[in-house]
Amino acid sequence: MAKDDYMVIVYKILSYLYECLRAGKSPDPADYCWNCDMFQIPRAYWESIMEELINNGYIKGAAVIRSIGRSGPAIKTGAQTAITLAGADYLENNSTMSKARAFLGSSFQSVLSGIVGALA
Repeated sequence: MAKDDYMVIVYKILSYLYECLRAGKSPDPADYCWNCDMFQIPRAYWESIMEELINNGYIKGAAVIRSIGRSGPAIKTGAQTAITLAGADYLENNSTMSKARAFLGSSFQSVLSGIVGALA
Protein backbone atom coordinates (compact mmCIF):
# COMPACT_ATOMS: atom_id res chain seq x y z
CA MET A 1 0.00 0.00 0.00
CA ALA A 2 0.98 3.60 -0.51
CA LYS A 3 -0.06 6.69 1.40
CA ASP A 4 -2.28 7.75 -1.52
CA ASP A 5 -3.72 4.28 -2.17
CA TYR A 6 -7.48 4.32 -2.75
CA MET A 7 -8.24 2.18 0.29
CA VAL A 8 -5.92 4.19 2.54
CA ILE A 9 -7.78 7.39 1.61
CA VAL A 10 -11.12 5.64 2.20
CA TYR A 11 -9.88 4.52 5.61
CA LYS A 12 -8.75 8.03 6.53
CA ILE A 13 -12.04 9.66 5.49
CA LEU A 14 -14.22 7.11 7.27
CA SER A 15 -12.00 7.17 10.37
CA TYR A 16 -12.22 10.95 10.53
CA LEU A 17 -16.02 10.94 10.24
CA TYR A 18 -16.30 8.16 12.81
CA GLU A 19 -14.10 10.00 15.31
CA CYS A 20 -16.15 13.18 14.82
CA LEU A 21 -19.32 11.21 15.55
CA ARG A 22 -17.80 9.63 18.66
CA ALA A 23 -16.58 13.02 19.90
CA GLY A 24 -19.95 14.68 19.23
CA LYS A 25 -18.34 17.20 16.89
CA SER A 26 -19.36 18.40 13.44
CA PRO A 27 -16.84 17.46 10.76
CA ASP A 28 -15.04 20.23 8.93
CA PRO A 29 -14.93 19.53 5.18
CA ALA A 30 -11.48 21.14 5.06
CA ASP A 31 -10.20 18.28 7.25
CA TYR A 32 -11.01 15.54 4.71
CA CYS A 33 -10.92 17.24 1.31
CA TRP A 34 -8.37 16.52 -1.42
CA ASN A 35 -5.75 18.92 -0.04
CA CYS A 36 -6.05 18.48 3.72
CA ASP A 37 -3.61 17.63 6.50
CA MET A 38 -4.43 13.91 6.26
CA PHE A 39 -3.64 13.61 2.54
CA GLN A 40 -2.85 15.55 -0.63
CA ILE A 41 -4.43 13.98 -3.72
CA PRO A 42 -5.88 15.28 -7.00
CA ARG A 43 -9.39 16.69 -6.66
CA ALA A 44 -10.82 14.32 -9.30
CA TYR A 45 -9.42 11.33 -7.38
CA TRP A 46 -11.02 12.56 -4.14
CA GLU A 47 -14.34 13.20 -5.88
CA SER A 48 -14.34 9.66 -7.26
CA ILE A 49 -13.67 8.21 -3.79
CA MET A 50 -16.36 10.36 -2.19
CA GLU A 51 -18.86 9.39 -4.88
CA GLU A 52 -18.27 5.72 -4.06
CA LEU A 53 -18.63 6.33 -0.31
CA ILE A 54 -21.90 8.21 -0.85
CA ASN A 55 -23.34 5.75 -3.40
CA ASN A 56 -22.48 2.74 -1.23
CA GLY A 57 -24.20 4.28 1.77
CA TYR A 58 -21.05 4.64 3.88
CA ILE A 59 -21.55 8.37 4.43
CA LYS A 60 -24.62 10.59 4.56
CA GLY A 61 -25.22 14.33 4.45
CA ALA A 62 -23.13 14.72 1.30
CA ALA A 63 -24.26 14.85 -2.31
CA VAL A 64 -22.92 13.99 -5.73
CA ILE A 65 -23.70 16.79 -8.17
CA ARG A 66 -23.37 16.26 -11.89
CA SER A 67 -23.43 19.13 -14.36
CA ILE A 68 -23.13 19.60 -18.08
CA GLY A 69 -19.63 20.50 -19.15
CA ARG A 70 -17.95 18.91 -16.13
CA SER A 71 -16.14 15.64 -16.74
CA GLY A 72 -16.68 14.25 -13.25
CA PRO A 73 -18.94 14.76 -10.27
CA ALA A 74 -18.78 17.64 -7.84
CA ILE A 75 -19.16 16.68 -4.20
CA LYS A 76 -21.09 18.81 -1.73
CA THR A 77 -20.20 18.19 1.91
CA GLY A 78 -20.80 20.08 5.10
CA ALA A 79 -21.21 19.94 8.85
CA GLN A 80 -23.99 17.37 8.45
CA THR A 81 -21.79 14.88 6.61
CA ALA A 82 -21.43 11.77 8.76
CA ILE A 83 -20.48 8.12 8.69
CA THR A 84 -23.40 5.69 8.57
CA LEU A 85 -23.81 2.40 10.40
CA ALA A 86 -22.83 0.65 7.17
CA GLY A 87 -19.73 2.86 6.96
CA ALA A 88 -18.74 2.12 10.55
CA ASP A 89 -19.21 -1.60 9.95
CA TYR A 90 -17.11 -1.43 6.78
CA LEU A 91 -14.40 0.51 8.62
CA GLU A 92 -14.25 -1.97 11.50
CA ASN A 93 -14.86 -5.31 9.79
CA ASN A 94 -13.54 -5.13 6.22
CA SER A 95 -10.21 -6.92 5.76
CA THR A 96 -8.86 -4.25 3.41
CA MET A 97 -9.66 -1.57 5.96
CA SER A 98 -7.72 -3.64 8.51
CA LYS A 99 -4.75 -3.66 6.14
CA ALA A 100 -4.99 0.12 5.71
CA ARG A 101 -5.16 0.54 9.52
CA ALA A 102 -2.05 -1.61 9.94
CA PHE A 103 -0.25 0.24 7.14
CA LEU A 104 -0.92 3.62 8.77
CA GLY A 105 -0.04 2.49 12.28
CA SER A 106 -0.49 4.47 15.46
CA SER A 107 0.93 7.68 14.01
CA PHE A 108 -2.27 8.19 12.00
CA GLN A 109 -4.37 7.84 15.15
CA SER A 110 -2.30 10.61 16.74
CA VAL A 111 -2.83 12.88 13.74
CA LEU A 112 -6.53 12.04 13.69
CA SER A 113 -6.93 12.74 17.41
CA GLY A 114 -5.23 16.08 16.94
CA ILE A 115 -7.48 17.07 14.05
CA VAL A 116 -10.73 16.00 15.72
CA GLY A 117 -9.64 17.40 19.07
CA ALA A 118 -9.06 20.80 17.44
CA LEU A 119 -12.66 21.01 16.19
CA ALA A 120 -14.84 23.47 18.06
